[in-house]
Amino acid sequence: MEVTAREYQQKIADHIIKKGNTLVILPTGLGKTLIGALVIEYFLKNDKKCMFLAPTRPLVDQHDKKIREYLNIEPTVITGEMHPNDRLHLYADKKIKVIIATPQTINNDLNEQPALFSGFGCIVIDECHRAVGKYAYTHVAKHAKENGLLIIGLTASPGGKADRIQQIMDSLFIDNVEIRTDTQKDVKQYIQPLDVEWVYVDLSPELKEAINLMNQLMEEKAKTLSSLNIQVTTKLSRGRLSQIYHSLIQNKYFAALGHFSVFYNAFHGNELLETEGPYAFDQFVERLKERKKNVDWRILKVQKLIQEKKLEHPKMGVLLSKLKEPELAGKKVIIFAQYRDQVNHIVKVLTENNFYAKSFLGKKEGTRNLQKETLEEFAADKFNILVASSIGEEGIHIPAVDVAIFFEPVPSEIRSIQRRGRVGRTKEGKVIVLLAKGTRDETFRWVAAAREKTMHKIIKGIKSGKIKRKKKEQPTITDYLK
Repeated sequence: MEVTAREYQQKIADHIIKKGNTLVILPTGLGKTLIGALVIEYFLKNDKKCMFLAPTRPLVDQHDKKIREYLNIEPTVITGEMHPNDRLHLYADKKIKVIIATPQTINNDLNEQPALFSGFGCIVIDECHRAVGKYAYTHVAKHAKENGLLIIGLTASPGGKADRIQQIMDSLFIDNVEIRTDTQKDVKQYIQPLDVEWVYVDLSPELKEAINLMNQLMEEKAKTLSSLNIQVTTKLSRGRLSQIYHSLIQNKYFAALGHFSVFYNAFHGNELLETEGPYAFDQFVERLKERKKNVDWRILKVQKLIQEKKLEHPKMGVLLSKLKEPELAGKKVIIFAQYRDQVNHIVKVLTENNFYAKSFLGKKEGTRNLQKETLEEFAADKFNILVASSIGEEGIHIPAVDVAIFFEPVPSEIRSIQRRGRVGRTKEGKVIVLLAKGTRDETFRWVAAAREKTMHKIIKGIKSGKIKRKKKEQPTITDYLK
């Protein structure tokens, strides 16, 4: 080991080796990757190969760099950019000791080569809160279990619902949990102070008018759907609406499907107007026009209002004012926005106001090389404002960030924790959250806080034994080395 582990990191690694498959829950910036490296080192000494999975290519690149630094070895990176035939022979190559890959790629290769894990001793699964439903982690973990690999799941937050945490642990065949919070003695000394500022803005009369039109449309469609025995309200979550939509498709209830689609479009448009801005709404409507001939007149009316009056969300003015404050001068800033249209719009507005900003987007608009180049330039101080979609939330290591600005709060405790974790890693940090008064922004703030609090209660309950889970027979460390 080239890097000296902190006491809590070594303890957690020792517990994993002793107890078997483990879920590691650790605040962002406290070295989950190093814990994985410590366990990998153990298996390498016992002549076993290891695998480290991460959900995105930027994270794969990051872990590749870290494993090289920690273990002084040359890992092999495998992603979907490689031809399948070029990948398949690598798994059996005895010279290769550590593979770092995306789960989608490994999942695809397991279908062609079920014995892929032969000779492997452990698998580290980063951002393991994704291991639910049909996500690739679940299938890969099943094969890993069948082939006797020790499974380590790493996350800053598994979620705030007991059934989701149960599902993650079941999907990864995990019973042991290692959790540390920022208040515990052995990690507290490594936590940097974090100042969180909540900034409320008032919506303009024009935006309120546009939002009222979307509410009217939703109410009208809700009444129609009710007459068709489909109950929806403006208070439902996006997840619940998605469930209803898939149920209508599955049951071929086409009489209700058209009305529901209009309701959902108004719901999404309303969210854009409340939390993001008129530009994101305008782009959404343009895509609706491309896909279908008829768009409800109220949606078109709002778009016309936006275009004619060149409306902007008041958050944008506050954002510019904040960035001009003396205490932020010269600081390194990461701005999070929910949707890629808004990310691009923020970069455009900042550039027009003489700030040097760049976008950081997912694979639909950002190639792997562009993503890597952008992060390298940001780290090298070639620009000081990074505007990111959700891809910037998960584990990306940018230690020099001073300030994180949320263009909107998110209702997910997982994403909220991840966003905060971008700052305060090596020095005191600041978080600024922009909220529109009287909108779902306020709801999202309290939902995320409540879920985060619940998450800690659930995990502590599982760890203490107060919340009982059905136990599975766990193999011992000698079983993994056979």
